[in-house]
Amino acid sequence: MMIFAVLGIFDFLKGEDEGESLEKYLRKLEDLLEEEFDTLVRIAGFYAEEGDTREALDYLERAYRVASEMNDEELMAFALDSMGDVYLSDRKVKTAMEYFMEALRIYTSVNSPLRADLREKIKEVEKIREAMDIASINRLREESESGMPEVDLEVIEPLLNRLVDSVQSLTLYESGSYEDSISQIREAYQIARDIGDTSTEASLQLVLGLYSLKNEDFDESRRYLKKAEALFRKTNNELGLAVTLVLLGTLDFIGNNADGVASSFRAAVEILQKLDEKELESVTLELLNTLYSF
Repeated sequence: MMIFAVLGIFDFLKGEDEGESLEKYLRKLEDLLEEEFDTLVRIAGFYAEEGDTREALDYLERAYRVASEMNDEELMAFALDSMGDVYLSDRKVKTAMEYFMEALRIYTSVNSPLRADLREKIKEVEKIREAMDIASINRLREESESGMPEVDLEVIEPLLNRLVDSVQSLTLYESGSYEDSISQIREAYQIARDIGDTSTEASLQLVLGLYSLKNEDFDESRRYLKKAEALFRKTNNELGLAVTLVLLGTLDFIGNNADGVASSFRAAVEILQKLDEKELESVTLELLNTLYSF
């Protein structure tokens, strides 16, 4: 009985029209999926206009899954591109750029004509991000009249360590006492100076400056960091220079020198952008925002 039922289904699918075929139904399914994709994107657009970011992203994610089911990479990229637009409208520029870059990668791989427009958009977003970065730095000047708040060094210490660790590979002797660590670093510094190893000398000056800052000996920290700055400039070590400027800017914040903060952080961010050190740029801006939050 079951066999006859199945055969009956097959007869029904064949239809009376000889033009009916598997290819026709597959095309029809593809058309339905395309229509579903288009509908989901349009709904996301309505939510985005209303400022409902979460709903907009939810529908775009569903659209992306539909495009993936269709194995249509260009539509997948379009969904990612649209998600980037939503994040950008929500002022989450870094996240937006991540979606734009992935969309651009896919557009390029399938030779989509949309890649040209996205490249232009990315250029504009880079300008927006740079303007926002500089604006966040300049906000500190506006706060200078009321004075800088007290800084909790324990909160910013992990960020400072990450920056300094990116410049030198020496162990910071965290397991030893402060005095022992400083003694060992000073000894290593003297050896580097005696043999003319300027690069290591600069890195050790930076480490000494960090240790002094964390020990709240700010005058000594500035002396070390100014020497490190000069040596990094001498050896054309732009990464070391950028990190040193960030630490000097932190000292300026602690010392209620808003102009110094703006100048040092701006110069550091510009160097990191030039070097395409996106992660360190992010850490630097996180440090600045943390200082500003105290």
